[in-house]
Amino acid sequence: MTPRIEKNLQYYKFCLYGLLKNLRFFDAFLVLFLLESGLDFLLIGVLYSIREVTLAITEIPSGVIADALGRRRTLVTSFALYIFSFILFYFAGHFIWFAAAMFIFAFGDAFRTGVHKAMIFDYLKRNNREDQKVNYYGHTRSWSQAGTALSSLIAAFIVFYTGSFRLIFPATIIPYIADMFLVWSYPRYLDGKNIPFSASLIVREFKEVFIAFLSGFRKLTFIRVDQLVALYRLLPGSKRLYPAAFETICPGTARSCIPEH
Repeated sequence: MTPRIEKNLQYYKFCLYGLLKNLRFFDAFLVLFLLESGLDFLLIGVLYSIREVTLAITEIPSGVIADALGRRRTLVTSFALYIFSFILFYFAGHFIWFAAAMFIFAFGDAFRTGVHKAMIFDYLKRNNREDQKVNYYGHTRSWSQAGTALSSLIAAFIVFYTGSFRLIFPATIIPYIADMFLVWSYPRYLDGKNIPFSASLIVREFKEVFIAFLSGFRKLTFIRVDQLVALYRLLPGSKRLYPAAFETICPGTARSCIPEH
């Protein structure tokens, strides 16, 4: 039998956090906003790359900082970084400012990821309700999904009413400020065990993540030719198309490694 979830005040705070966090009105229109701002698809791709690379490199070092700050301060800092990035997006008119906004947004993401989930599980453990972990977290996630759906509708209304994509950024600041105050109202014990701040630990973690990141790129270059040949054999009838694809992936090998039919 599924354990009954106690829907007390803290339960609704957890749910409301997910709802407000996902009111990211810019999500559905970010590419259109950047196009409207004069960027082409190449520069937009570079911006997304900046976000993903920054997130990959800073996520683990930011975890060390989060342990020193405490979970509530970490989430408040994350939302402050988000808000700063939204302000930059709103006023940006050049690629450099868009890149700075995307970098700050990714840094805020690195601070936030996993922190709230840890708070939920810590709360359940403290209240002897660990058997509710799956259902409890699932309930809070459903509110997050509702926030995503509601976000698209509100954003569409804003764009339709104003005729501009730019106002979706200041509009997003409102729920994020509300989420900052909501998180700060959480019980202090959800901050977790604070670990003393150590710059050397951050440097070591940063080096490990950066080395792993670079090694991942090196591995992408070792594509086995025999696997490509096997793929070619499974897809007959495209003799003129696939040699060009092979030449792109492994230059100089297409003619030698692809068997004739």
